[in-house]
Amino acid sequence: MARWVVLAVAVAIALRAWEALESSLWLDELHTLSHASLPTLGAVIEHVRAEVVHQPLFFAVVHGLGGWEEGAALRVLPSVSSLFLFLPVIAFARAGGLGARGVALAAWLLACLPYQVHYATELRPYAWLAVFSAGAMWAAFAEQGSRVARLVLFFACVTAGILTHRIMEVVVVSIGIARLFVRSREMLPLAWLVGAGALAAAPEVPWLLAFAEKAVIDRSRYDASHGGFVLRRALVLEGLVLPMRLLAPFLGALGGGWGLLAKLAASVLFLVLGGGLFAAWRGRASSPSLAAPLRALGLAALACFALVFALAFYRWDRLPLQYFAPVAWILPVAIAVLAERWPLRSRAQFAGLVALSALALGIAQAGGRNMEDMRGAVAAAREFGSTRGEALYTGLMVQPSLFSHTLAYDAYGRELPRVDPDSVPRRGEPGFERPVILLRRGRIPLTDARWARLLEGRSIATEHKIDEYIVVFVLEPAP
Repeated sequence: MARWVVLAVAVAIALRAWEALESSLWLDELHTLSHASLPTLGAVIEHVRAEVVHQPLFFAVVHGLGGWEEGAALRVLPSVSSLFLFLPVIAFARAGGLGARGVALAAWLLACLPYQVHYATELRPYAWLAVFSAGAMWAAFAEQGSRVARLVLFFACVTAGILTHRIMEVVVVSIGIARLFVRSREMLPLAWLVGAGALAAAPEVPWLLAFAEKAVIDRSRYDASHGGFVLRRALVLEGLVLPMRLLAPFLGALGGGWGLLAKLAASVLFLVLGGGLFAAWRGRASSPSLAAPLRALGLAALACFALVFALAFYRWDRLPLQYFAPVAWILPVAIAVLAERWPLRSRAQFAGLVALSALALGIAQAGGRNMEDMRGAVAAAREFGSTRGEALYTGLMVQPSLFSHTLAYDAYGRELPRVDPDSVPRRGEPGFERPVILLRRGRIPLTDARWARLLEGRSIATEHKIDEYIVVFVLEPAP
């Protein structure tokens, strides 16, 4: 088993390094660099808290390591941090009574599954959120070791998790729900968990009350603007495919041969897992019951999934994949348990198909096309500008007002003369004659007031689509 686990860790490092080096930073990662590049730690904390939904711990550590100059190299922080997930995954697999093959399969899936590869390398807090969630669940559900040490670990993980992202509070509630239904003398008493969790979360109570009030007001306004409650078809489809996307989130976006490889591998994986679920359901009467730590882990995962699903739907009317990081790491353990319940005569073949398809998916994720190619967009903007004299570079981004619209140039084109769209010269002002290279991220229509200002006296000479999110425009003075 040890050799296979070491191999899994090596594969995890290789895939994460490949993904981190090959993929472009996207808008939210540019926001991380914008936070981190502020001059002082106090400024970072204030800027992050102004975003309302985020917490400062991860961004403060990134600030200590660098900013715009280091850029994508800072992905080493979440990538290395994500490797700590192997500890609770292996611990839960062993506590559940899985054999050497089951433990190795759980570690292998954590290394290879595309969701794990992608969010382990993204320069955002979600790798940390997964690690702290896993640590808190292990401390809460473990049945061995010093109780004091487990309580200290639980409190430390909850405190650090809440300072990383407020979704951690949902994780704490989910752990409490699981312990209500799973009784074990060896686990930490529920009262201890409630006390430690309440102590860690107490400073966030005023924010939670304000957030709940705003969520109700905003939802009421949203429903009123749409003529009452409307269940969007796109949201229904998003919800139906969500469990599969927690394994392989970007099948349709990888492009070319990588996309074909991912779709073939996903077809094999989902077909095999579907067969495993059917076999487990048919043999449920004769199957041994799960060990208490695994039962608690499963209940906590279901509770957390349901709570995050409901919160995301009610508050944002969408289901952001990254908010499910506290439960996605549990899927490798669940699949390993499923493999252990497959008939013995073909159990090795079942595990082998799962492992090979997961590896193919991980390779396709690391090698495939970027979801949002800011690097390619700046390269295209630079090429357009090089043939048009002294061009100005600007952008239009769908983002909070805290951030500049020239973030992509800050990351990939710091030598380019860049200005915010409000500072682009108007007709009659010095510099109006210069071409304007504009990078637009998001669906900002030409009827938007910012477009009206930019197009006053100008026309669109070139429109170049980079991907589904980004378009590069060349604006020149109209004849």
